[in-house]
Amino acid sequence: MNEKPNYEQFLEVHEAQLLSSRVPQHFWPNLFEKLKKEQLDAGDFFQIIAEENEAGGTNNWSVATTRDVASEDPNNIFLIDHAWTFRPNTARMALQEVEGLKERLMNVFGIKMEDFKDSNSCSDYIGSEGEDEPMSTSKTSANKDKVKMGTPKGSGSNLSDFGDNVSLTTSLLNERLFETILDEMWKYAQTYTIRFRKNIINEQDVPVWYLPDEFGMRIGHSRSPNVRMVPFFYVFQNMAYNLLFPLADVGHEEEIRRNFLDNKLYMEHPGWYDILMHPWRPLTAPDDGDIIFADKSLDYFNSGRVPDDIPSAELQSKCVPFYKDGTWTEDVPIKLYVTDSQLINNFEKVKMEIVHEPFEADVLWLRDHFHQFKQLSENRPSALVNQFPYESILTVKDLFAACVQDAFKDSKMNENLEWEPDWFPTTFNLNLELPQFFAYFQRRQQRNMENTWIIKPWNLARGLDTFVTKNLNCIIRLAESGPKIACKYIHNPVLFRRPDNGNLVKFDLRYIVLVKSFQPLELAIYDKFWIRFAVNEYSLNNLDDIFTHMSVHNYTDSSKVLNMKCEEFVSHLEKLHPKIKWADVQGKINHVIKEVFQTVSKCEPPRGIAPNVQSRAMYGLDLMLHWTGDYQSDVNVKFIEANFMPDCERACQFYPDFADTIFQYLFMGKTSENIVAL
Repeated sequence: MNEKPNYEQFLEVHEAQLLSSRVPQHFWPNLFEKLKKEQLDAGDFFQIIAEENEAGGTNNWSVATTRDVASEDPNNIFLIDHAWTFRPNTARMALQEVEGLKERLMNVFGIKMEDFKDSNSCSDYIGSEGEDEPMSTSKTSANKDKVKMGTPKGSGSNLSDFGDNVSLTTSLLNERLFETILDEMWKYAQTYTIRFRKNIINEQDVPVWYLPDEFGMRIGHSRSPNVRMVPFFYVFQNMAYNLLFPLADVGHEEEIRRNFLDNKLYMEHPGWYDILMHPWRPLTAPDDGDIIFADKSLDYFNSGRVPDDIPSAELQSKCVPFYKDGTWTEDVPIKLYVTDSQLINNFEKVKMEIVHEPFEADVLWLRDHFHQFKQLSENRPSALVNQFPYESILTVKDLFAACVQDAFKDSKMNENLEWEPDWFPTTFNLNLELPQFFAYFQRRQQRNMENTWIIKPWNLARGLDTFVTKNLNCIIRLAESGPKIACKYIHNPVLFRRPDNGNLVKFDLRYIVLVKSFQPLELAIYDKFWIRFAVNEYSLNNLDDIFTHMSVHNYTDSSKVLNMKCEEFVSHLEKLHPKIKWADVQGKINHVIKEVFQTVSKCEPPRGIAPNVQSRAMYGLDLMLHWTGDYQSDVNVKFIEANFMPDCERACQFYPDFADTIFQYLFMGKTSENIVAL
């Protein structure tokens, strides 16, 4: 990347970002100059004002101008530094390891050490009350000291001179202090996402959270703001800033205020103002009345998706699979068109010939989404494809939740605040149902019910951008960072003792499900399953610890992965939990899997999966076992999610005939003792 770009090069890279952030064009040239010089000159135009109460303490902060700031003056755009960049599930680690960070944030948030001398009072710390947020003591935004996530302990700058703070004397007090900081930070945190132009989504593509410097955090809120503050990523320096600029002329010594809800979620739902402001101005929802999920229109199911072109019943009646049409024998290689080779590279028996045109193939084995089902029926009626029309109903989290709610729309919330089906955790779409979730969360809270939630993006796997929390402020703020669902966390899982470290850990089960038809439903499972284990001892403390609460680590730290065949797992589990009889559990698992597929095929597309005679599919279903009743008296099954084209690397390693068995069942009409029809 050119480190000394000219203005045209700057615009070529950053214009789309400036437009999407609605930065007025007359500021762009001066912004470019300030970025080149790293010129943080807000301190020449603004001052931080601290209001002291009668006891001599500070109870309110604000920012005011020291001169007139005209909205049309092209120089009046200012860079604001970032104090700390983090991801929510690694924030605690940074507080523990990054020197000076804890003290700096205590200072910003107004947390006093004396509040923690009484161990019984510190966990409920609320912070300063009042309409504007409590802020810190930094003089100007020109302070360039900052803490970046991952900075080694002791390697950072001397952030500030805080004096001698009273040391916390126990780990319990220290954890309570961390919890208070982690709770308060959601009043100040902001977010951005960097999108890289590539097909594979990874950790770099998920939202990043940050705190602006002390100056940025002092700016108050207004529904009629006179300034905007937006994140900006300067590619040529690989640096993130906030941009501050006036929306109207601001007079000398006039307070500046921004809209804390200057985000897409509020723009789409202005009626949610009071709920979205809850982190700053707490709100209590009524503890009565029905909680009704939002009605999802056909536009919702179609929005942002390429429609699948489904062949008519007449066209489908003319389609006969190649292995049944009398023209193919087993000694003839099957013509394959592939965009993913993991499974086919492990064939030992299947004879194949790779072709490079989809409509020349007997079987289309695709990772990319396929939509031309009608065209396939017209051009290659003997071919089969490994996808069903509208199968995103199953594999996309928000669509599946909407499908379940639609299929069980007559279900009423029971005395345990749950709906049918019992295999599906209570789930809210935060982009559509934040008010319902808000009321439901507080209702559980008022009844002293367990209230831990897992927040997931609609369409990412592998635990990306996924967080476990019982903090309502956190959940409301996470909803700003992109489409999310909130699922009730399975807080009482059946645990397993890892033989390698002795920890009692949570786990989930991955089943390979094979579908030949949705009408009638022709469904089977591979009779071996895979277990994904967490690493650390299970508890509901430190909900941000991914090694306690997440089970998929083969993409991040393969050294944490415990590989165990299902037969060995069952033997250990039955010994650890004598009440568990695996044959009974397997029966419940089979029942849940079948109900899942009955559910997604109950409604017409796009609300449900469409039947198609040329379609076959392999899905990975993730399930968890949990205790029900008192004293762990019974085990039930919860559905977590379904994945299209699941990773089969371990399956092929453990069972060399796996690839042949799956392919022959789906595409060659063969059965196997390892395939169990449901």
